[in-house]
Amino acid sequence: MTTQNLMMSDALERAYAQTILSESESLSLKKGLLAVGRALRRGAKAFARSTAAVINAQAEARARSMQYTRSPW
Repeated sequence: MTTQNLMMSDALERAYAQTILSESESLSLKKGLLAVGRALRRGAKAFARSTAAVINAQAEARARSMQYTRSPW
């Protein structure tokens, strides 16, 4: 199996670059940091919810076990 080297001509590459630069949205550091901050906040909230669910499930299992064995743990 051979790999082919895909090369564009200079004119095609220039036209492609101009199209990308003219149509793409300008990048902003503030927008980027806000997006990263939102993603981190959503991740932290999801982690906290899952941790709380695990703790609650353990507490419920411990309470059910205590009802049958009458032991403190």
